[in-house]
Amino acid sequence: MEPSDKDYSFSLFKPGNEYNKRNRNLILTLLSIWVVAIFGFQLLLLALQKPTPEETLIKFESVWENVISGNATEDEKGVYVNSLIAVAGKSSVKTESKLLLNKAITYTVFSMIGDSDRTLLTSYIEELNATREKLVKADDAEYIQLQEQLKGSKAAINAIANETTGKDPSNLKVSILPYCLNPVSAELTSEEMKALHSDMKIYLTHNQSVLTDTIFLGFPFHYFYSSEFLLILFVGLCLFYSIRITQLQKKFSIKE
Repeated sequence: MEPSDKDYSFSLFKPGNEYNKRNRNLILTLLSIWVVAIFGFQLLLLALQKPTPEETLIKFESVWENVISGNATEDEKGVYVNSLIAVAGKSSVKTESKLLLNKAITYTVFSMIGDSDRTLLTSYIEELNATREKLVKADDAEYIQLQEQLKGSKAAINAIANETTGKDPSNLKVSILPYCLNPVSAELTSEEMKALHSDMKIYLTHNQSVLTDTIFLGFPFHYFYSSEFLLILFVGLCLFYSIRITQLQKKFSIKE
């Protein structure tokens, strides 16, 4: 039996009366708006994006040829190693890339200091690593003591390595550098150097466009659109549906 126009029951796939058809069309229309708002914007981002290198990559590229040829000055080595540290501090870096970065940083730092400092630096790095291993199983009292030892080891490492390679105005290098150094220094192979160069381009190049560079209400526009506007739009669509379905129920005399 076909449902009457006053039947309140609703099926999205089998609308049996005019009210159900209007309800279905309303739902599909609002759903289409929501889909276009989400995926349309993503497609627009892809269409407008342009790979843009960070300033760190530009500096890295400016000294790269001299580094791989072995003709880099101490200042150029400093630019090189600080570029590597900037990438090593990123949370998105993969494990294999992190290991390669650490190897390159270690080799460069060791090449910039004297023999006596190399011996000291090696002992401080080993001490730092040993302390980190103990921290995993330490109880509360021992944990506090080990944290103090850790702080002392990092300060000793920075006194040798950070001063030599040049300070970072943001002070992030002080926190990152000690954990990037290996106790044993080894030169990178030609294949590793190629992989390092590729990794630097990957992690220091970002897709940008007018949608990402424009600031709207204090936020980059793409961030505001995704985190604020889409939520507002969703609430607005729900509110519009509630109002419109109430009007349709009154029009078709639908009673629950």
